[in-house]
Amino acid sequence: MAEIVRTSISLPRELLDGLDTLIERTGIKSRSKAIAEAISLFLAERAWLMGDEDLHVIGSLTLIYRHEQVYNQMLSAQHRHGHVIRSTSHVHLDNGRCLEVLMVSGPLSEVREVVKDLERMKGVDVIKTFLTPIKASGPHPHAHE
Repeated sequence: MAEIVRTSISLPRELLDGLDTLIERTGIKSRSKAIAEAISLFLAERAWLMGDEDLHVIGSLTLIYRHEQVYNQMLSAQHRHGHVIRSTSHVHLDNGRCLEVLMVSGPLSEVREVVKDLERMKGVDVIKTFLTPIKASGPHPHAHE
């Protein structure tokens, strides 16, 4: 059995309330078990961040953020990383929050820099990555009319 280490975390009240409701409805034995599972999933989901620098990846970065705090920084980041961010989609969720989906394609090392840049922005509530490696094939293989 793995060594158990005691730690402390600070969470917004509504996040903790949501966790407690989920624990109650699903029968998970404790907050610690639920949080350990969430951390395990977080680590597995982002394992690609520690992968091969030369690997070419495609996919999406989905963000929920507070418009007033992040919008201008988001535009600047999109221009700064325009060679990797191929397309975006923006949706207003309510008066203060937005959903942004960035479609990315490029070397893992450069996509990693985009994610790091976004994670540093105060006001970003969620970043969900979906990336898959592909074999880089050079120029676009067919014409569009």
